[in-house]
Amino acid sequence: MGIARGICSGILGFVLIVVLVVLGVVVTVNLTILHPRFVTAELDKVDAHALIADEVKSQLLEDEPHMAQVLDEVMMELDPWLREQAAIVVRDGCAYLKGEGELNTAISLEPVRATVKQNLAQAIRESLPPELEGASQSQVELFISQMCAEVDRHVPEQIEVNEAFLGPEMAALLHKAREIVYYVELGYKILIGLAVLLVLAIALIQWWRVKPIALHVGIAFAVSGVIVTAGALAARSLICSAIQSDVPPEIGAKLPQLIADFTHPLLVYGPAFLIGGLVLIVLSVVLKSSVSEYA
Repeated sequence: MGIARGICSGILGFVLIVVLVVLGVVVTVNLTILHPRFVTAELDKVDAHALIADEVKSQLLEDEPHMAQVLDEVMMELDPWLREQAAIVVRDGCAYLKGEGELNTAISLEPVRATVKQNLAQAIRESLPPELEGASQSQVELFISQMCAEVDRHVPEQIEVNEAFLGPEMAALLHKAREIVYYVELGYKILIGLAVLLVLAIALIQWWRVKPIALHVGIAFAVSGVIVTAGALAARSLICSAIQSDVPPEIGAKLPQLIADFTHPLLVYGPAFLIGGLVLIVLSVVLKSSVSEYA
């Protein structure tokens, strides 16, 4: 009878190991790519908000000499605004992927318009273009007004980030990603419930005796902790070597840190279960066996 209980507990312990390893991956996904603050922080590290700046620049008259003189200065002034808008888009995007609403984020470009026109007017007044040499003050102000009108014509009042804005191909990818995230969220709940049920099943098979329960559950915890920790360390090395040669140098230099940030939850989750498992194993050794446990 004791052998049968041990075999059943060992099988359940093996299943528990698999569940805990998969759960570690799911927890990591929830804490990283599905967490707005994590994504925003990583975007800041790689200066991804510069992509938004490029999108804004594409709306401006870059071929105009006066615009070219002020673009960089404008973008420096708008840097906090760009970071704020990027955080809003990320937050709404994560909510959309989790099924918490539709993707429809409106970004007002009035700060862009105002900053560009202010810097443009200042640049023109400080250094008149050749065509304005000898012009009167009223002519200069008229020219500035015309340039500001061009800014208003080329820069819309707002950008609406939605499926129509992203295009059909990107929208289709988002729909697919949303479906995957749904199963990830569902799997997270199922895996936690399954892990609890497996522990309870081991306890029931062992007739609620603390010593064998601690031993079998402790082994499962420790083994899953070792697998998760080793897997995270191996993933860091393999992903870096596999991707780094295929990305631009400026991103490749930051790639190891990004991967380290992504795998950090695993390197907390794994050692935590390893330590917890070792504690349970030690507990099973130091606990005194009762006579009933050998019945």
